[in-house]
Amino acid sequence: MKTACLLLLGVALAGTPGCTTFPTDRIASHQADFNAWPPEVQAQVRAGQVGAGFTPEQVWIALGEPSAKTQAGGPGSLTEVWVYHRRAPRFSIGIGGGGYSGNTAVGGSVSANGLKLGLDVDGRVLFFNGRVTEVEITTR
Repeated sequence: MKTACLLLLGVALAGTPGCTTFPTDRIASHQADFNAWPPEVQAQVRAGQVGAGFTPEQVWIALGEPSAKTQAGGPGSLTEVWVYHRRAPRFSIGIGGGGYSGNTAVGGSVSANGLKLGLDVDGRVLFFNGRVTEVEITTR
């Protein structure tokens, strides 16, 4: 039974789609831009952190794709807000059995949802005219 559960878990995990999810993956795909940034910005991005003055590209490489983006304002005063909601993985393993009128049945399942998309973050990043002005991010 233990082997069957491990096999089911392996199948469930193998079936999850791969994507660029961590800062190191996004850095590798934008290496030339990353190399041109100051060392202190590189260190923050590598650690999945952002700060005032960062560009949208720097934030995207550090934190990944936001859950939502909104804009307000007009020409010369555009404010953009990136909202992040990430959840930690949840795994479930269930085994059940039953019987009725001389018949028995056993079943089981493995479920993986809320798979981690990089850093487990919640919060928002505000941009004014293309630069970060405010960061409210909680990482776990």
